[in-house]
Formats: sequence, C-alpha cells, structure tokens
Amino acid sequence: MNFSNRLKQLRQKHNITQSELADILNLKPSAISNYESERNEPSFDKLILLSKYFDVSCDYLLGITDAYLPIGGEVLDKDIVEFFDLYQQLTPQSVDEIKNYIRYLLYKQENL
Repeated sequence: MNFSNRLKQLRQKHNITQSELADILNLKPSAISNYESERNEPSFDKLILLSKYFDVSCDYLLGITDAYLPIGGEVLDKDIVEFFDLYQQLTPQSVDEIKNYIRYLLYKQENL
C-alpha cells in the first residue's frame, strides 16, 4: 500500500475530514486532497507530523512496512498492538487466565 492510500485510510479511521487534517498540519485542504490523489507528497516535516498525529511510523505511512508502531527502537506489528490493547482491558483474574492459556499453548506447541 502506498502513502496516499495509507493517509486516506488513517484519516478515515480517525473520522476526520481533509479540512480538519489540513488545519492540524497548518495546510490548505487542497494539500491533503493532493496527497491522497498522488498529485503531491508531503515534506519531511509534514510526514513526521502525520506520523506523530496518527501514532504510526513514517515507514508505515510510506508503505515500507505493515508494522505501524515504533516502540523503543523496535516496530510492533498490528497483531501485537491489538493483543496489547485487549490485554489492558482485562481484569487481573482474566490476565492470570490468559497467562495460563499461553503457557498451555506453548507446552502443546513444544510437544507436537
């Protein structure tokens, strides 16, 4: 997936219009339209601002990787981030159950 598609996808996922995103970046709305239609590309500064706003890596925005979150120099893929988000919603008892189930899956995997 290329930059224009990623930008549009992220913008729509966050339920913001081209005009709203343009305001955030101090641009004219036509600039966002031009990015999404591949008529223009952002400067490095704007790319970094987009990355920070959407909380994704520049590599993700540029279509270099499908992993979108840089964490401590490493990039976590979507599955790990989704798992972490779900994990944070669990009660302490449910966390213990998940840990036990993971241990079981690892045991099962090692003994196949």
